[in-house]
Amino acid sequence: MFSEKMDLRLPGPVQVPREIQRAILRSFDHPMMDYRNEEHQEILKEAAEAAKKVFQTKNDVYILCGSGASALETAMVNLVGPSDTILICVIGYFGDYLVDIAEHIGVNVIRVDAPWGEIVDPRDVKKALEQHPEIKAVFATHCETSTGAINNIKELGSIVRQFDAVFVADAVSSIVGTPLYMDDWGIDIVATGGQKALMLPPGNALVAVSDKAWGVIDNHKCPSFYLDLKKYRELLPKGHTPYTPNIALVNGLLESCRMIERGGGIEAAYKRHACLRDMTRSGVRALGLELLVDDSAASPTLTSVVFDRMDSDSLRKLMREQFHVAVGGGLGKQKGKLLRLGHMGYTDAADILKMFAALELGLTKVGFNVQLGAGVSAAQKYWLENPYC
Repeated sequence: MFSEKMDLRLPGPVQVPREIQRAILRSFDHPMMDYRNEEHQEILKEAAEAAKKVFQTKNDVYILCGSGASALETAMVNLVGPSDTILICVIGYFGDYLVDIAEHIGVNVIRVDAPWGEIVDPRDVKKALEQHPEIKAVFATHCETSTGAINNIKELGSIVRQFDAVFVADAVSSIVGTPLYMDDWGIDIVATGGQKALMLPPGNALVAVSDKAWGVIDNHKCPSFYLDLKKYRELLPKGHTPYTPNIALVNGLLESCRMIERGGGIEAAYKRHACLRDMTRSGVRALGLELLVDDSAASPTLTSVVFDRMDSDSLRKLMREQFHVAVGGGLGKQKGKLLRLGHMGYTDAADILKMFAALELGLTKVGFNVQLGAGVSAAQKYWLENPYC
């Protein structure tokens, strides 16, 4: 009876609002839209223009078919090649992911690491840049999805601006959900995907590029045929992409940007996500569970809960099967040791309360002594005192 019922409280993908579903479905009205016709050209240009507010930039935003990973690879292959050196800030699984992309390309990587659950010290980045003037680009994950920690992108941007290097932010699980001001913070490339706080199904990659970054890109031969940003720059003013676009998701992106505006704009989205984070952290503490990340670095889009007294995936399975609530698990060396609770995108206070009700029952079912209602009550109390959710 409930085979298709599932409440996604994941670090992505997320619930897709009905408004966006309808925008996507309109793409399949007959006859099928010709992506070279004027109607789609205008939709693509409008979506790319609307996305500028999401990125907090005056720079163009390019829409590619692909996941967030393709956006990250696009940023890298357009800037550097095997003879180049880059610095990567690594604070978890997706920092290592960036290293994997770089090593596949053959780029020389200098790492600045912090333990999982912590963030890099900007002073270490400055020291590395001073010691290695050959560094061509600095890559940093904004929100590390494996831990729920937020790097200090603003401070990192102010440091990288003092050098010739280009600054690239992986904003896959941060865009819309936490403050990110591309132009004001001196970020040269922001790369993201649509399946997180933008509320889309997976399949859209978005990349915004500064003038400083274009100065490097224009003097670099991109080895990828499909991901060459110069081709996208040439065609965007005409409402085209070099290759077949995902018509449905372009329509969905435009509706997502419109929904954000109707909801009070990007600043209101930042406040809502911060409130949902603090509701969640209040509930976790009330249940006596340990948070992986300190308050000062906690992401507004997901919260990681240490759960190593048993395999966390067993609890997740129970919650999916009995309560139709899906939460995330640990990745890499944290597999089976974390619960990652998503609170991004199309999420409100009632979603958080439902998640805690299911979590409390799940904990009880697997043998943990928790006070039923404690997490829900703490989250409710936070919401009543801080009505921004």
